[in-house]
Amino acid sequence: MTLDDIDWKLILQLQTNGRKTFKALGETIGFTSLGAKKRVDKLLKSETIHISALVNTGKLNLRLALILLEIESAQTMRNIIERYSKCPRVINFFTTMGGYNLIALVMAEDQATLESECMEKCALRSGEGIRRSEVYLIGRVHHYPFLPLKADALSEKGDVAPCGVQCKGCPSFQDQKCVGCPSLSYYRGPLEC
Repeated sequence: MTLDDIDWKLILQLQTNGRKTFKALGETIGFTSLGAKKRVDKLLKSETIHISALVNTGKLNLRLALILLEIESAQTMRNIIERYSKCPRVINFFTTMGGYNLIALVMAEDQATLESECMEKCALRSGEGIRRSEVYLIGRVHHYPFLPLKADALSEKGDVAPCGVQCKGCPSFQDQKCVGCPSLSYYRGPLEC
């Protein structure tokens, strides 16, 4: 899809305020509210834009980390991405070129939980087919602290985490070092929906 000047103006306005009315958007681009709505609908339908609530991870005191993984095969990479697709802790995956071919941006409620997330059986690093990995803790997010969290995964409560792990059997959870997966009925952290 090719974007014209009107599309870019709409995107800029929606990035500034995703709740802006179609009337206000129309005034900005010289269209009626219906014309602005049609343009926004076209951008949404083509999946060029997505309007959603992002969360300031700093305000929630969430810890962020990048986990760099060298995966042995494309199939293993697909399996890992699928296994963690509904994980509320994995914000996003990025496939890359180079020594590490998969990077995960992850979050945790506190330092101990982040350590568990990097070392225990729910850890991305513990998966089969991972040749090597590194973890980089993120200190501060400078330009844009708002990130998408998987609120749907936070609201679905069960006994087994989306990745297939039962936190109750984890030593870190048993020793109160980890709050558990936010999608579990016995989760002990602050991210309750």
